[in-house]
Amino acid sequence: MSRKYILIMVFAVVGLGSYFFLSGAPLPVDVTVAETGEIKAFIEERAKTSLPRIYRIAMPLDGRILPITVSEDQAVTKGQVVATMDTSDLDAEIAKAKYRVEQFAKKIIEQADNRLEDNSLMQFDEFLKSMDLTVEAASKQQEASKAKWQFSRDEFDRKYALYQKKALSESELNESDLFRKESEVDYQKDILTWRSLQAVQSAMQIGKISILKYKEKKELTEAVLQEERKEALSQLEQLLRDRKRATMRSPINGTILTKNYSNERTLPAGEILLEIGRLENLEVEADVLSQYVGNIQIGSLVDIEGPAIGTQPVQGKVKRIYPKGFTKISSLGVEQQRVKVIISFNQDIWKQLKQQNRDLGTDFRVRVKIYTEIKKDAIKVSRAALFRNGSGDWQAFLVRNNKTVLVDVEPGVMNDFDAEIRSGVKAGDQLIIAPSMNLAPGQYVKPNIIKNL
Repeated sequence: MSRKYILIMVFAVVGLGSYFFLSGAPLPVDVTVAETGEIKAFIEERAKTSLPRIYRIAMPLDGRILPITVSEDQAVTKGQVVATMDTSDLDAEIAKAKYRVEQFAKKIIEQADNRLEDNSLMQFDEFLKSMDLTVEAASKQQEASKAKWQFSRDEFDRKYALYQKKALSESELNESDLFRKESEVDYQKDILTWRSLQAVQSAMQIGKISILKYKEKKELTEAVLQEERKEALSQLEQLLRDRKRATMRSPINGTILTKNYSNERTLPAGEILLEIGRLENLEVEADVLSQYVGNIQIGSLVDIEGPAIGTQPVQGKVKRIYPKGFTKISSLGVEQQRVKVIISFNQDIWKQLKQQNRDLGTDFRVRVKIYTEIKKDAIKVSRAALFRNGSGDWQAFLVRNNKTVLVDVEPGVMNDFDAEIRSGVKAGDQLIIAPSMNLAPGQYVKPNIIKNL
């Protein structure tokens, strides 16, 4: 509408009002009748349906996905297979991992078998016991040989002294010397035998220690093999988990909401394949201006309407009010601070929609009326009949005996269409709708009652 056209209309209305005022003819006005009834204050917002939780089926690892046969809007049960990966490469890796585990198990058994070493140790213990006795006997033998040698030496010295005195023949001296030399040789032989036996004894002890060290080494090797086997088992378990994850199942009884892929293809880990949800848990999500949220309470009644709902609105209640707001740009480019409000449907929602032959899903656009205050048996009038004077007080023009009466009113609960009047108006009073600025108290009017504004 152009500015010129608006000015023409204003002058026409002013001129018409002046004509009726100066001519004394009754001015035709539209009026509404105050009545007693229920009035509701509400906040109206655009909203959308949503689910409290959407279960996403994603690629568990890099690989090739086989064709997905389930379709959107298909009902699935908990545990039902909804997607499967090509597991041929995984199966080959699992076979290799199992073989490695088996090989480590065999090596551990071999390392743990100490029967040969234990038998050798038992034999060495017996040999060492026998050798101890032999060495001890050789020690006694060399001590006896030493005593015999010392005796023969002393005997030779005594006989040599006698020989010097011509008291002993040379043959007897030679015989004593021979005995001395034989005793010395026997003594040296016994010493060598004793020391040889000691060396053999030490060698046998070293052999026993070597076997013990070998057993310790085998135990260390076994411990290393055990750790390697644990690592191989861990890898096998990971592969088996991946193999199990490669068959993707529905975590709930629900409905397929989204299917992103249908044909076989190679995809990276984390790629979303399907979205599943419970439509029976459907709720409504509205972004309400933060200055109005303070009037909303948990449990506040809500009317949900719109083309997605049908001709008849359905009812719900405020379920949750988020504690943190966020900034949102309106369609006009205005920055607004809003708060997310979650609304739950009444339990008979599906029955109502079925009666209207409608199906409701997630992310459907709707409108909500969140009732912040409801008052019954109130005097209510059309909101268009109220206006503020220069002081900011609420007033209205009544029609009594075809004359205008200006009254001060005290409004209560208000919405975009109706207003509660606490004082100044009673049921049955006629109020002028959108009174002209030229309208004055006491002016004759011809009321035209308007119903269903």
